[in-house]
Amino acid sequence: MTSELSDALIRTWVTGWSRTHDYDVQHDGELHLALRTGDSDEWEYVLHAPAEDRLRTAAQAVAKVPGRLLTVILSPKEGTPPRGALGDLELISNEERLMVVDMGTQDVEDPIAPEGFTGVREDFDGWTLFTVYDGDAVAARGRVAVVEHHAVLDRIFTADDYRRQGLGTYVTRALIAIALESDVDEGLLVATGEGVELYEYLGWTPLGSVHVFGAQDGEPSRSSHSQFDDTVE
Repeated sequence: MTSELSDALIRTWVTGWSRTHDYDVQHDGELHLALRTGDSDEWEYVLHAPAEDRLRTAAQAVAKVPGRLLTVILSPKEGTPPRGALGDLELISNEERLMVVDMGTQDVEDPIAPEGFTGVREDFDGWTLFTVYDGDAVAARGRVAVVEHHAVLDRIFTADDYRRQGLGTYVTRALIAIALESDVDEGLLVATGEGVELYEYLGWTPLGSVHVFGAQDGEPSRSSHSQFDDTVE
């Protein structure tokens, strides 16, 4: 049995997600904030099923600074954010899904690398990077942070030339094996629309839809919640 969508679960996910991106993170009651770009003021505001007045206040704060984002996470029964509370913010993305898995159903053993590939683990302060190499080329990678009893998987990426070779599955299983070295009960991640099917196959369950909004007059911002890694070389 896995957790249901809640503010506490969103707080955990934001904490782990921010850690793997090296974002500063703040929590103000039910409002969770991540500083997305260094010394800038480009905060991302994250809320779970907010009351309309709280959503309106957050939307106004986001609209003041180009580059800020507002992310609202809702279960299917909660529908979509009320448009009237969002002011002039425009929808950037609503295809991502927050997913959960019972870690007790997952394999604790390190998976075997597909033939011709090498998996390399690097541990940092509070999170781990797992990279798959084809010789010197980065074929795939992903990251995991453990927050209390949750493993937050993030930035799982397969390079274009290596898709459909099972590397996404390999990286996910490797990250889970790493997380299970700690006392974790559940895994959390945000998947793209294309990634949901893979994670369902691996035992993950969708919990909620991720709705991302930004200011109309700012440069387009991309969501940074799911399957990409802009540091691949």
